[in-house]
Amino acid sequence: MSLFDSITRTVKGLLNDAADSVQDPSRDARQIVRELDESIAKAENSLIEIQAQVATQQSKRDVAADKAKKYEDGAKRALQSGDEALAREALGAQSTAEAERDALAKELATLEPSVEQLKTQIDDMRQRRNDLNARSNILQAKQQIAEAKDTAATALGGIGGKNLAEDFQKLEDKVALSTARSDARLNSADVKSGKALDDRLADLNRGPSIDDRLAALKKQLDTPAQ
Repeated sequence: MSLFDSITRTVKGLLNDAADSVQDPSRDARQIVRELDESIAKAENSLIEIQAQVATQQSKRDVAADKAKKYEDGAKRALQSGDEALAREALGAQSTAEAERDALAKELATLEPSVEQLKTQIDDMRQRRNDLNARSNILQAKQQIAEAKDTAATALGGIGGKNLAEDFQKLEDKVALSTARSDARLNSADVKSGKALDDRLADLNRGPSIDDRLAALKKQLDTPAQ
């Protein structure tokens, strides 16, 4: 493997690791729903535009149909009144209006199915969006639960990996050692200051203790009178 190939593979690996580390399933799911919302909005705008065109063409067709009927009625009246030339002219206008009417009807026959088809597609997209949104909410809840479990597992793992009793024993041993050192320093200070010697000498000057007095009294009572 060439140095370039090795570097390329390393860079790709780093990029993939970075992508994995920043991936958030619930966030990505919400983004999919947002993109669907945008697509639905665009489709709905297209539907509105097509519906406007259909409405316009329908209006023009109706106007052409009304013209055709008007000219047909006019031709009848003209012919009844003996004006054949006027009847012919009216019939020509009727033919033109009917041609326009039929052309518009043909165009509408193409547009109207497209409107219904687009409505169906938008309804399907909206249903799919609602389903994915519900799944996104569930996914987010599952992810939060998983993160909470992971946090708890990490915390418990940290505790479980430690010998707490041993740690406490070490702390108690430190306190006991500190106490023993303090007592030793205090005794050493007493010796250096002469206090310990003075205490022993003072004991020599003290009178008999209570125990000594009690023993003497017992001895006296046990001795018969002379």
